[in-house]
Amino acid sequence: MRIRTIGVCALGLSVAVPVHATKLAGEFMAPGGGARALGMGGAFAAVASDASTVYWNPAGLAGMEKRQALFMHAEQFGDLLNYNFASYVQPTKLLDADKKPAFGFALIHMGDPDQLVTNQYTMVENNGSFYLVDDNGNRVNYDAIPKESNNSFAGLGSFAIETGAGSVGGTLKLIYQDFIAGESSMGIGIDLGYLRRNFLTHNLSVGAKLADATGTYLSWSTGTNEFIVPSLKLGSAYRYESTSLNGAVLLAVDTDVFFDDRQGASEFWIETVSADLRLGLELSFQDKVMIRGGLDAENPTAGAGLYFGAFGLDYAYLSHDDFDATHRVSLLASF
Repeated sequence: MRIRTIGVCALGLSVAVPVHATKLAGEFMAPGGGARALGMGGAFAAVASDASTVYWNPAGLAGMEKRQALFMHAEQFGDLLNYNFASYVQPTKLLDADKKPAFGFALIHMGDPDQLVTNQYTMVENNGSFYLVDDNGNRVNYDAIPKESNNSFAGLGSFAIETGAGSVGGTLKLIYQDFIAGESSMGIGIDLGYLRRNFLTHNLSVGAKLADATGTYLSWSTGTNEFIVPSLKLGSAYRYESTSLNGAVLLAVDTDVFFDDRQGASEFWIETVSADLRLGLELSFQDKVMIRGGLDAENPTAGAGLYFGAFGLDYAYLSHDDFDATHRVSLLASF
């Protein structure tokens, strides 16, 4: 087994992991949303400048000047999983206008289609071969086995304001999972976000998101429980305006830190703490054409965007060594 060490700093944050923590619980939410962010490898905690920030860093909502709506569809790992993401952001005047308050909503859906339902059959073995039989002992034809889908949903509601030390925001998320054979789960959690633009220099931003800040329980209909341990996303982004290109270059780096004993499931790990590195690059020309690339942990990403007036179309590609490629397409409208 490879021994890896973590080369990241969690800024002094110490998170106590309960003994009943569940490794990779709630992982269906991990891909995130918005083809722009995903084309940049998910390095978006300090960029946080479109409707997808409801997921990446709720603090990014503060200061958004227009309403935005975003929808993304993805074919995860070929056609293995269906993944959908939708979000909406609304600036508001409910509080002091100087604080630039805004709220947002997002919905995440992951579907695992065509799962065989075999709990009504019995597995038998004959001369080294295995097959299913019904209550009468008759062998069941594969095509006759009923199929159902596993579906997981997360609803997010966020709010953010600006302060003298940067923007702060929070997200309340509701989780529901409906699996085959009637098994389901429900849970509720909280994310916290921070964003500081113009940090030290005019072009540098830093951001952080503490996901599942108080820990999130998933209660299953079977009577068992899962516990989503808090995780930390730290990011920085630097934007360089180029008159020669008539555009800009955006560089972003995020580190996702986990405390649920993932070990080899992450790039770097030591004992119960692990981390993944995300890198992102975006070249923009006249704020209309974007070319992107990145690294999502060990997996390369690429993407492009076209923006005309109030509308934008983005595409993202994810390469994976063990699965088929993932394609994501999102539409963005500002109004």
